[in-house]
Amino acid sequence: MKLVIAGGCGDCGRNAFYIAGNGHAFILDCGVSTDGLNRIPDFTAEQLEKAEFLFLSHSHKDHSGAIEYVEDMGYTGPVLMSNRTYQQLSYKPKNTMILDSTAPELELLPDVRIKWGLTGHCAGSVWYLIQVGSKRVFYSGDYREGDVFYRCQPIRDITADLAIMEAHLDRGLYAQPMRRQVMDTLFSLMEGGKSVLLPVSLHGRGLSIASALALTPGFDRPIFMSENLWNQWQSLARRHYFVNEEIFNIPLDRFRCWDGKTLEGNGIYFLTDSQLGKAENRQLVDRNPDMPVLLTGPLHGYGQAREYVESGRIHLAVWPNHTSLSEMEEIVRKNTFGKVIPFHNEHMPWHEEMVEF
Repeated sequence: MKLVIAGGCGDCGRNAFYIAGNGHAFILDCGVSTDGLNRIPDFTAEQLEKAEFLFLSHSHKDHSGAIEYVEDMGYTGPVLMSNRTYQQLSYKPKNTMILDSTAPELELLPDVRIKWGLTGHCAGSVWYLIQVGSKRVFYSGDYREGDVFYRCQPIRDITADLAIMEAHLDRGLYAQPMRRQVMDTLFSLMEGGKSVLLPVSLHGRGLSIASALALTPGFDRPIFMSENLWNQWQSLARRHYFVNEEIFNIPLDRFRCWDGKTLEGNGIYFLTDSQLGKAENRQLVDRNPDMPVLLTGPLHGYGQAREYVESGRIHLAVWPNHTSLSEMEEIVRKNTFGKVIPFHNEHMPWHEEMVEF
C-alpha cells in the first residue's frame, strides 16, 4: 500500500492523507490551512474519484474545512464521523456515515474493517485503526491523553503497519507543566480582583480550562461563558461517554451564561473567538485596556490574536489539548507500529512525496 501526504506534515494545518492499495483507497481528514490563506489539500481528481471512504477525525477546520471542495472535485463516498462532529460542522457532507458509539468496531466491506476510539481533544474527536486485507493503518487525529474535561480511550497495544501520529507540540513539552503554567498565569492576572478574558475555540479547551478552575480547591470567583460555550457545557457535562468522572463533581450552575458584552468585577470570562477574528470582540478588548486577556492556544494566520500578543496587549500560555513530539514517542513505545509519520507540526516536514508500507 502507499500513503500520499496531501497536507499536514511541515504545514500550518491542512491535515489530509490519501492511502491506496490492496484494491482499495481512502482519505484521512481533509482540512484547510490555518495560515489565513485557506490552502486546500493536494489531492488529485483521480484520487478523489477512486477513494471509497473519507474518515474524519473531528470538526476543526484544519481537519474538515475542505469537505465541500473534495466533493466538488469528485469524491462521492461516505464521510465517516461521530455524531458530535456532524453536529459541529457548518458544512454537512452530502453522504454522511455516523459512527455508532455502541459499535466501536465494524466491517465496511468484506476486506475493510475499522476500529475507533475517543481522542480527548474535543467532543466527538476520534482516532481510527483501519484494516484493508492484511494491512493496518492507524491514524491518531488530534490526540490528548489526561485532559481535565474530555474522556480519552488511550492508544495502547495496537499493531499497525503504518501509524500517522499527531506531534503538534515541540519535543520536551508535557501536559502537566503546560497546564500548570496556564493556571499560574491566570491566577497571577487575577491578582487585585481583576476580571480576566479568555478567548477560546467553541469546541475544545474552553471547557477544559473552565473545569480546571472549578475543580481548584477554594476557587469561588464567578466564571462566565459565551452562550454557545455555556450550551456546550449544559449538553456535555452529564454525559458519561464524553467526559471524565470528576466533571460530575462540578454543579451544572457553577458556570454562568454571558452575553459577550457586559463585564462585572472579579469574573473570569470565556469568549468563543480564539483568534479575535470578530470586530466586536476586538472592540471589547480595546474598550477595557486594564482588563488582562489570556490566549491559551496556538496563534494562527487569521484573526488579530497574533498582533495583540506581539504588541504586548495580551498574554499567551498554551493549554495542552494536543500531543507533543516527546509524548507521541512515548505512545509509540506502547504499541507496535511499522512506519510512523508525525504530522500536525509545521516544523517537521516529511520529505517523501509517497510512503510505501
